[in-house]
Amino acid sequence: MSTMAGDWKMTIVDGCMPGDQLSLLNVSAGIARVELTLCAEGGQPLGPIRLVIPPQRTRSSVLADLVGAGGPVRELPHSVVVVSDAPVLVQPHPADRDAPETAQQPAQQPTRQPAQQSAQQSAA
Repeated sequence: MSTMAGDWKMTIVDGCMPGDQLSLLNVSAGIARVELTLCAEGGQPLGPIRLVIPPQRTRSSVLADLVGAGGPVRELPHSVVVVSDAPVLVQPHPADRDAPETAQQPAQQPTRQPAQQSAQQSAA
């Protein structure tokens, strides 16, 4: 499991996807040394991924960016085990699954009527 001694341990079992973001807040006055391990059904655990978070600071990372090229398969949900030697708050942020589709569509621009047409419609 973990190779570090620590009193703070949390597991996210909701099924984080590789594109999801994980935010870690170090609430202590000292440096937090954090280890993350990603576990998916039928696969070997990935990690530990070691992070150092300065005192009273937040670190937010996309899970796929943390594990790099040998990262998790996109379609598989993962549980995340978080172990820290200092108290940290952990908040998963699901990726917007619709973002790639909507990002490619141009935004609708409001249509404006020429000033003369507006004035004519107002007078009618």
